[in-house]
Amino acid sequence: MNSNLIKQLASYLWDIPIERTSSPQNNYLEVVWSNGVKMLNTKEANFSFGNDYKVFATAMKQIEEPINHARNILILGFGCGGIHHLLEKKYSYKQALVGVEYDADIIRLYKQHFAPKYSSKPQLCLQDAALFVKKNNNPFDIIFIDLFCELENSSLLESPDFLTHLEKACTVNGVLVFNTTTTNTHGEYIVFKLQKWLTNHFKTVSKTPFQEFNQILIAQKPLEKTKV
Repeated sequence: MNSNLIKQLASYLWDIPIERTSSPQNNYLEVVWSNGVKMLNTKEANFSFGNDYKVFATAMKQIEEPINHARNILILGFGCGGIHHLLEKKYSYKQALVGVEYDADIIRLYKQHFAPKYSSKPQLCLQDAALFVKKNNNPFDIIFIDLFCELENSSLLESPDFLTHLEKACTVNGVLVFNTTTTNTHGEYIVFKLQKWLTNHFKTVSKTPFQEFNQILIAQKPLEKTKV
């Protein structure tokens, strides 16, 4: 029995550290085996393959048809590839995939500890999500938004400019999927404002609670009007 398998099995009893590091964006990053799964944590939150992974697994059940027909997908807040894993392993997605991540060390951890098990190779962009969508000229069929500062929603979710660029980054009938949290009053207010903005700009908007604090928001862009 090799050492990795022993660590994986032992992780059902307690977390087994694989690597600890820090970066300018995150003062604590840790890759661990936990309950048989390799995941990425910060000091206060799970970034990949924990609760976050379960949120998007739930969300994707609501958009199976768009995933099956998608030609290109964007992930804002790529982390160590939880959404990538779901798309490849559960939905056999083989089309274009772009991941945006602002932390170079997280991209390194992904490439070293997670990427080898995937056959598909996403295009990874080391960039701030707001700057990426502002400069983007290639619309996407589905955009996953997983942007946090530890346990708090990213301030970008309150930015009309970011949301406007995000809308423009969608194809006709494109879909946005947000993972948000309502751990406090401010978080609840951000989600309320975001849902209101989406309702004013998209054909259909749904909100699905997940466990105690997460809220999944899914918005589908209206059909383009036919010119007469």
